[in-house]
Amino acid sequence: MRYNYWIVGLLTLLVVIGLFMSRDPERAARLSQMYRDAAFSGEARQLVLFALAIGIGGFILYLTMTRR
Repeated sequence: MRYNYWIVGLLTLLVVIGLFMSRDPERAARLSQMYRDAAFSGEARQLVLFALAIGIGGFILYLTMTRR
């Protein structure tokens, strides 16, 4: 089976589940609260962004040093 069909099928499933979850107001409120609780805030967000920037910079440096 081709990968395009898998991707389209998974995206369709994601949309259907999203519509089902957002239709119920109570469930949508719980989902919204879960997103707020899981998000980084304050200093933790800055630390994660700094680590991500260092990681991306290191990867770019690695690629420039190993490519000829």
